[in-house]
This record gives sequence, C-alpha cells and structure tokens, in this order.
Amino acid sequence: MRSIFPAIVFALGSLSFSNANEINAQTQEDEAAIRQAVAIMTTAFNTRDDQTTASLTTTDADFVTVTGNWSKSSADYLAARRARFATALKNASIRVIDIRIRFLRPDVALAHVTHEIRGMSDDDGKELPPHTELSLRVFAQEHGKWLMTAFQNTTVAMPTKSANK
Repeated sequence: MRSIFPAIVFALGSLSFSNANEINAQTQEDEAAIRQAVAIMTTAFNTRDDQTTASLTTTDADFVTVTGNWSKSSADYLAARRARFATALKNASIRVIDIRIRFLRPDVALAHVTHEIRGMSDDDGKELPPHTELSLRVFAQEHGKWLMTAFQNTTVAMPTKSANK
C-alpha cells in the first residue's frame, strides 16, 4: 500500500499542474478578449456609439455611476447615459490608464479599469479639470463571448472648484 501512495500523489500532482497550465493558457486568451472589450467600450463612449456598448453587455446588466444612479438593464443604462451626454458629459472623453483583470472562475472575471475623463462639466456648465475614475466591471462569458454584466464607477480624484480658477 505504501508503494502505491507516491504514485498516486505524483499522478494527482501531474493532473493539477496540467490543469493549471490549461487554465493559464485560456486566461491569457480570455484576458486579451476582455481588454479588447474595454478598448471598444472606451471608443464607444468617446464616439457616443450606443449600439456598440449594448453589444458588449448582457441585457440584464447592472450599472452604478459615480453619481450613484443604478440602472438595472443595458437599455436603462444607455438611456441614462444619453441624458448625461446631453449635459455634464456633452464634451467628455475618456482615456484608459490601467486595466487589472482577475478571473473568479473560467467564465467570470473582474476588471478594474482606471481611466482619465476630460471635458466633463459641473452643474453650472463649467468644464472641470481632467480627473481619474476607477470602474469595477464584471464580465461573464456567454456563448464564447465576454460580456459586461455589472459596472460600478467611482471618482478617484475629483477636482475642486478652486482648481478651475
């Protein structure tokens, strides 16, 4: 019995190692796909392309903005975003600074995306200085495609009114 134990341990270890390599290989491809989705979403924000944004989200996605507005579907989010594009975000554009991805399961990933936003206006219509925001995005793989199913955005460094002087 003792002579078979090392063989079993070796076999199990080999299986675990090969599975880890398969997961890492898959994760690299999937990570690239998620990074691409973030890049496309960034371009869609900057060009006001709602169709593209909708194509990268699940229909039941949750979105929480920096102002605390919670949209409970992709359609509701796009409607709320169009309203913001008519006011505070009228001239806004974003630039991704950093993306950190962590896989919770092979088909679910968290993406922390740091971006700079420029051209945003305050409630009085005055342009705010550029500032940094951090979003947490949950991606789920559906039918071989990575789709965003949850989004939470937070202001990291909000400019003060005195910065406008």
